[in-house]
Amino acid sequence: MAVVFVTGASRGIGHEVVRQCVARGDQVAAAARSERSVESLGREFGDHVIPLRCDVRDDASIEAARQQVEQHTDRIDLLVNSAGLYSLHADHWDPSLTTLDTLTRDELNTVFDVNASGSMLVIKAMLPLLRRSERPRILNLTSLMGSVSARTSPGDYAYAASKAALNIMTRSFAAEFRDEGIIAVAITPGWVRTDMGGSAAALAPEDSVRGLLATADRLTLGQSGTFIDYAGVVQPW
Repeated sequence: MAVVFVTGASRGIGHEVVRQCVARGDQVAAAARSERSVESLGREFGDHVIPLRCDVRDDASIEAARQQVEQHTDRIDLLVNSAGLYSLHADHWDPSLTTLDTLTRDELNTVFDVNASGSMLVIKAMLPLLRRSERPRILNLTSLMGSVSARTSPGDYAYAASKAALNIMTRSFAAEFRDEGIIAVAITPGWVRTDMGGSAAALAPEDSVRGLLATADRLTLGQSGTFIDYAGVVQPW
């Protein structure tokens, strides 16, 4: 049985990660930003999860989440950073709504704070628990829109840049903690039919998450610091 910590657990990919991990018998700490979402997770999964509030933009909230996890377990085997924000202007992918005309300092700062800074500060807080695992792994959910070399389309300024930032921080973390055996990858779940991905997306959440978890199960230290997709295929930086 693995101990799994998931941010953004109340909807989309994060919620499906919780569902599939519970189904296979893992102990799951399911973190969501709002108290209402935490209560909903508790009602849905009962004793199968540790529902807890974690706002990745709030250091005190992250620390409180760590303390709650420590009340139930002494380790984290798999950390899934799924919490994400597309834009202040839209909750679903639509580059026509995220052009230079709509770009503001608040847009940049907020999207960066959730997608890049928040993910890394969650890792920092949970590091003592990861260190107690025999096989610690981190999935930082990113996007091919964060690939600099593959970028040819307009728009998505804040979202794409925040994912590129998450990619480089994942690579830096992997290099720093390789000798401790902590595996960290930037991993894209694909274009998934969620509130953010939209109804035209190619992948069902069930299929994406099935691939994500299978890839997580077979990760090796040699793959740490790579940018891969949900099937484990290397992606362009």
